[in-house]
Amino acid sequence: MKQVKTLILLTTLLISSVQAFSQFELGVQLGIGAATQSDLGNICKNGNRLANLNTGILANYHANNWVAVKSGLLFVQKGGYWNDTDETYRINYLQLPVKASFSSALVEENNSRIFFATGPYLATRLKAEQERAETTTDLKNEVKRTDFGWAFELGVNLPVSTHNIQISLNYDMGISEVYHAEKDVQNKALSLNLGFLF
Repeated sequence: MKQVKTLILLTTLLISSVQAFSQFELGVQLGIGAATQSDLGNICKNGNRLANLNTGILANYHANNWVAVKSGLLFVQKGGYWNDTDETYRINYLQLPVKASFSSALVEENNSRIFFATGPYLATRLKAEQERAETTTDLKNEVKRTDFGWAFELGVNLPVSTHNIQISLNYDMGISEVYHAEKDVQNKALSLNLGFLF
């Protein structure tokens, strides 16, 4: 609970500090994708992808027309499915990304823009479970409390009236180890996201 409060405080401080000197947008996001767990350096493992969901609030802080800081507070699901043992590892996190975003006009007439964003993320574990043969086991004591990694995002902003719709593809590459006992296992997640910016 202490780490959740810290993440919320950091997000609030980031929003309030940037408000004073640059333009900002707030919004909401919903995304679906696939999560996996593999060793550092591997993008994924073919046999252990798990369908995942993410949702939360977005915040964009524009320094100028083409550079921004992209952040927010997201509920994300990570983990993996091992088809050889029919085991599912599902870990829910509260995640704070902080990305540098670079954009360019896609269609000048209506302010559509394409963007690329990259930067670190910090996540705190909310729940961790193993599912096997209709039996669920709590894994909180086996999964580390925090997850750290690097995110890459490519997408478009499409103006709708006075607001923006954001469609993007995001990849989270875990750097920190997931489990206490098992070494060299990191979270990886690919998601297709839909955001609405006010």
